[in-house]
Amino acid sequence: MAAGASTDEEIVDFAVKKIKSGNLRFAIEDPDHPDNFPRMLFLWRANLLGASSKGHEYFLKHLLGTDHAVLNSESDLRPEKIKWRDPAPEGKLDLMVTLELRMSTSAMYADIALPAAGWYEMHDLSTTDMHPFIHPFNPAIDPPWESRTNWEQFKTIAEKFSELASDHLGTVKDLVATPLMHDTPGEIAQDRVQDWHHSECDPVPGKTMPALTVVTRDYPNTFKKMTSLGPLAASAGVGAKGVMWHADTETEALKTALGKVTEGIAQGQPVMETEKQAAETILMLAPETNGATAVKSWETLEKRTGMSLRHLSRGRQDERICFDDLTVQPRKIITSPIWSGIESEERRYSPFVINIEEKVPFRTLTGRAQFYQDHPWMRDFGEQLPIYRPPLTITPGNTGSVKREPEREIVLNYLTPHSKWSIHSTYADTLTMLTLFRGGESIWISDADAKKIKAKDNDWLECFNANGVVMAKAVVSPRIPPGKAFMYHAQERLINTPGTGISGKRGGTHNSVTRILVKPTHMIGGYAQLSYGFNYYGPIGSQRDETIIVRKAGKVEWYED
Repeated sequence: MAAGASTDEEIVDFAVKKIKSGNLRFAIEDPDHPDNFPRMLFLWRANLLGASSKGHEYFLKHLLGTDHAVLNSESDLRPEKIKWRDPAPEGKLDLMVTLELRMSTSAMYADIALPAAGWYEMHDLSTTDMHPFIHPFNPAIDPPWESRTNWEQFKTIAEKFSELASDHLGTVKDLVATPLMHDTPGEIAQDRVQDWHHSECDPVPGKTMPALTVVTRDYPNTFKKMTSLGPLAASAGVGAKGVMWHADTETEALKTALGKVTEGIAQGQPVMETEKQAAETILMLAPETNGATAVKSWETLEKRTGMSLRHLSRGRQDERICFDDLTVQPRKIITSPIWSGIESEERRYSPFVINIEEKVPFRTLTGRAQFYQDHPWMRDFGEQLPIYRPPLTITPGNTGSVKREPEREIVLNYLTPHSKWSIHSTYADTLTMLTLFRGGESIWISDADAKKIKAKDNDWLECFNANGVVMAKAVVSPRIPPGKAFMYHAQERLINTPGTGISGKRGGTHNSVTRILVKPTHMIGGYAQLSYGFNYYGPIGSQRDETIIVRKAGKVEWYED
């Protein structure tokens, strides 16, 4: 805007010209620049450091800047298009906050741990697309002591943030880049992969580069916007996976049911002050819980396909499930075009029923169930059809100054299956779950491999590679294939975990010896079903080809003095 741009279109055009000239670059091209890496991280019911951080020790080193057990040294290989900075920054975060109901690994490392209400101390909803019922949570007791519901915690933060933003941030324009998304016009944007960096084409937002959108960030009104339903639900519409509809009648119904905001930027909009009101808003807007909305969503898909589809929900058009209805009895969901199954009293959910029985096209390039992939990259990798790929040959890597003892060691392929002795709502660190098995970190190896290193069941094992080290009890079993090691995921490093002589620290997590490897074909975008969608389709953190060195631990130190 300082250069004279007065409209959103002019701002985007200006940015594209700067990108093309090289005077403006994407943050990913220089990820270690101090302006580009994150400074604050909020974890909401997510155990990043204890469960999902593939490359746990690298997170400790580079994100938190704390003690770690990374053993490797930097490679001499350097990327061509990404700026490399020596040394790589450590301690990128200034603040990490976790909202937790237990002392997880993430809570242990957090600068601030906000005590959160438990599952039966708040109002909430639970379901999945493969489950026929909507389940409510109702508070059996008030949140004890200083704990609060997540909704109230974020409300408090938003209220104070809004107050400070009036003096420090104000209202600003933000240029946001979004991928060529699944179920948008961008999914047919790139039939050929051309690189505007190499002048093979021009950078065109939404076609040969990410889409660019100007968003107004009204920071002083963050709290008021959080606690009300915005006007765009009625005017622009709501929906998912490319199916959108105007929620004008639903918005008016919410004003009647929940009340209207009486002042400020949200004046006249439905109130959403409490978590129960937020749940009621979801139930009103969702076609799975509002029969009239379900019919409306099918009408949208009818216009796109030319098919008659509203009959799939018409029988329940007059139903509207509210929170108190769910409290009395869990209710079955209503068939919705967001998903591909049909729900009724006569049948259970099964995927792709709508595509097969109602002939709604599959969300693929051909509109059919498609197994052949003709994208140029898929052809280059010889993966046009599903094929078997043998494991990559990956060695444990450079383990630095660790003294190797080949006669006591064995190299195993390391796998981290889904947590075994745990419950989603209470995790693995309850006394009941810990009593069911070894009561701490454990790793499964075959009896044949255990004999090679003279390890017995329940012995402590040191498991390490270039990425880090973890100490765990041996679970010796003939059910494990020779050459493999299984360590079930989400075993907290703060429960019955001794130190290891390799690092001189407590012995890590299941992810201390992993790192992320990205499969190139997962980076395909703008190509029908291969387009990106959050929690839908995109690159994954592949680490199944990792190898570790395993040896029986010597003297076990607990560092309790």
